[in-house]
Amino acid sequence: MNRKQRRALGHSGAGPSLDAGAAAAAKLAKMFAAAIAHHRAGALLKAERQYRDIVALFPRHAEAESRLGAVLLAQGKTREAIPHLERAVTLEPALFEALGNLAQAHMAAGAAELAIQAASRAFEIKETPQGRTLLAAYLSTARFTADDSGRIGQLALRALAEAWARPRDLTGVCINLIKLDRAVNDAITRVNAAWPARLSAAELFGAAGPRALSQHRLLGALLACDPLADIGLERLLTNVRYAMLAAAVADEACHEDWDEHLLGFYAAVARQCFINEYVFSIADAEAGQALQLRASLEAALATGRPCAALWAIVVGAYFPLHGLSNAQALLGRDWPKAVAALLELQVKEPARERQLAATIPVLTGIDDAVSRQVRQQYEESPYPRWIKALPPGPPAIADRAREPRRDVLVAGCGTGLSTIELALQAPGAQILAIDLSQASLSYAKRMAEKFGLAAIEFAQADILNAASLGRNFDFIDASGVLHHMADPWQGWRALLSLLRPGGTMQVGLYSDLARRNIVAARALIAARGYRPIPPDIRRAREEIAASSDALLQSLTRGQDFFTTSECRDLLFHVQEHRVALPGVKSFLTANDLIFAGFILDPTTARKFAARFPARAALTDLDRWHAFETEMPDTFAGMYRFQVQKRPMPSRG
Repeated sequence: MNRKQRRALGHSGAGPSLDAGAAAAAKLAKMFAAAIAHHRAGALLKAERQYRDIVALFPRHAEAESRLGAVLLAQGKTREAIPHLERAVTLEPALFEALGNLAQAHMAAGAAELAIQAASRAFEIKETPQGRTLLAAYLSTARFTADDSGRIGQLALRALAEAWARPRDLTGVCINLIKLDRAVNDAITRVNAAWPARLSAAELFGAAGPRALSQHRLLGALLACDPLADIGLERLLTNVRYAMLAAAVADEACHEDWDEHLLGFYAAVARQCFINEYVFSIADAEAGQALQLRASLEAALATGRPCAALWAIVVGAYFPLHGLSNAQALLGRDWPKAVAALLELQVKEPARERQLAATIPVLTGIDDAVSRQVRQQYEESPYPRWIKALPPGPPAIADRAREPRRDVLVAGCGTGLSTIELALQAPGAQILAIDLSQASLSYAKRMAEKFGLAAIEFAQADILNAASLGRNFDFIDASGVLHHMADPWQGWRALLSLLRPGGTMQVGLYSDLARRNIVAARALIAARGYRPIPPDIRRAREEIAASSDALLQSLTRGQDFFTTSECRDLLFHVQEHRVALPGVKSFLTANDLIFAGFILDPTTARKFAARFPARAALTDLDRWHAFETEMPDTFAGMYRFQVQKRPMPSRG
């Protein structure tokens, strides 16, 4: 042992001091090995006591502090764990495991910003798939008041661009960060002050022009992949679209000397308009100018005359380009990269869906009157339009020992988002995805092709006639369909007849308590005579956004409010049933089903655990009903839970 090592152990001389140092090191090694052995064996209390002994004797031992924090965290002693983990990373800033555990501890304590700080520091030391997933999860719940260094914005941009999570999970924090930008916030303020009047480009962008918006990378990335669920940003982009239209109308000479960033930003706005299905409001004069520009573009395409790239972008911001009378002629021209990407989205992909429609089999008849009405709604408004799915992760379906495959039914698959995510997470599953709407199924099948999931079987069928499928399943997903049937309980029983003993079903149902705002909006819609068509949906949205009624205003904080098809599904649906948990419990009892628990966000899970700490409470629907009665917005989206069919009794 050299002099430096002796000083580290608190010794300065030789002889007996050297022996004492060696003895201390041996004692530490023995204590540490025993603590780790108990920790690995799951003897957490013994491990905790031994780690505490170590840090008492060796107070600058970073690894012991880290492991003590980890063992406390494993016991659910979150607030006790945090100081030890913080001390560990103070002593050794590059201690990866301590930073990861500190992030988890802060998140469990509800401190999302601190969790992100710790997780991002761990991520800088070592990037791992788990680290990306955790960072995305933390970002999804965090909101910031400042990001002066831009560090969080860069993380959010990477998470969005590299698909660390479903874009919709990141939309809230991305919008939060975008609105921290002073130029964006100032522009929103100007637009809101003038609303519903539109500002000129000079008034909208100010002296700096559109540069600040056009070069905002996070804004551009979000525009291209998910609806911007924020009224302020929606109004800003509505006014940006108006400025784009004015510029295109003035560009009669078809100039092509547009700044690349600005053209790309305008194309991203047009992508956003297509993604949200043209939900932005349109003034009467603006609508006339947009129609004239579309006619000019169609005439140029028909005659082969040149036309500005901006024309195609702006028309695509008001109308789907595949709806032009000669849309295919767009593909024969040489366009800037941003326009070519827009044509892929608005012309090529819809054309592929039309091709795929002819390949989708029809497995059952659709005889029920309500089923026919629901089918018509989703033929007109496939739901939802999406761009990116959740990345592959842990299996979504629990594996059974010695069972090489799982038979899965997705009932009411819509445009396929949950089906494709399930297939990515359970690659060995045999999946049949059914829906009433051929338009929705075509979209789903195109997206499955995009993800290389050709084995998913998509088919048109009615749940009420599901018995004629002649198949049984280990897992059935009915997350978004039962509440749109004439009789949800009848539909549920029809699906249960296809579930094998021991099988699991994932169910989604609307909560009567949580949808008071929907009831209020539907009453307003009925009183005004609004119809389920895009112009009336836009008018209803404008009235709701301007309302001082708290229930109606709450709708503007939900993501379903921000696309035409989702708003139609939310507020204008031809058939909606809402239920209460006592009714669900009665159904489960009558059908001898095991309630396996709700699918919860971390905030709800923490609140429920604080109210009902016993673990058994998680599957007690009486306690959940009491909790929801106290907090009626708990299931604002819907009840999402799993049930299990009882296994067949064993023989012998």
